[in-house]
Amino acid sequence: MKLFSSIKKSLLFSLLFSTLLYSCQSQDPDVVFLDKLDKTFDVSTFYAPKIKKTESMLASDVKEMDKKALKEAFETAMFKKDTMAIFDSEGSLPTPFYLESTSGWGTRKLKPKKYYGYRYTTVSYNEKKDTLAMLNGVAFPALAMAEDNDGKFAYLYATKTSKNKTDYQRLQDFLQKTYTALHISEEAGSGVKGWESQDFYYFLTKKDRTEEEIFSFGESEDERPTTTAISDILLEIFSKEYIQDMRKEQVYLRDYIPVVK
Repeated sequence: MKLFSSIKKSLLFSLLFSTLLYSCQSQDPDVVFLDKLDKTFDVSTFYAPKIKKTESMLASDVKEMDKKALKEAFETAMFKKDTMAIFDSEGSLPTPFYLESTSGWGTRKLKPKKYYGYRYTTVSYNEKKDTLAMLNGVAFPALAMAEDNDGKFAYLYATKTSKNKTDYQRLQDFLQKTYTALHISEEAGSGVKGWESQDFYYFLTKKDRTEEEIFSFGESEDERPTTTAISDILLEIFSKEYIQDMRKEQVYLRDYIPVVK
């Protein structure tokens, strides 16, 4: 009887553990760890709960919200989903076509050559509190991602505004150490640094600026306003399959994106 009881407990434990493991794996992740990104990443699954929450908030009646609910709404990141299509450039670009949202102000009345897929964008967020992606300890509060009609990952734009001078260097050091560097001429992309892996292209850029400090009321008039150095950082990740598709469709791509071999 003891042996049977022991086996029964062992089976029950295994069942509970398997159920818990499956449950954890099935949960939608809140953060994309960019060093683990691969071609199988499910863009729509990642954004589905975020889009649903945004739509629910937008459909809510503000007049019926109490102060706590309003505060939560204002502090919650919001997202949107756009249908992407290929349009005729009509000679305005060096290529016959370009990829854009069908809801854009310049494309709403245009007939697409071909529907491509979907783009998901962070439209509002808290720079200090929100984290959608991480790379080498650097947090990105905003992401834009796209997928094709078959649900395949196409590209990702991760952005952040940083006052930490080491953020950009940490990103560059990781990319330099992990992937193969690309040669990008100044004419093709001023200040753009690039790398490639077997499946992706990675591009890193930053724009430095200064921001004037805002002092509280009552401070001494003798104190001079100081400025803070800020870097606007952009990390772009493109699937090589996406790049190949765009080349075949003669869609405009930035000059620093190489031809996939």
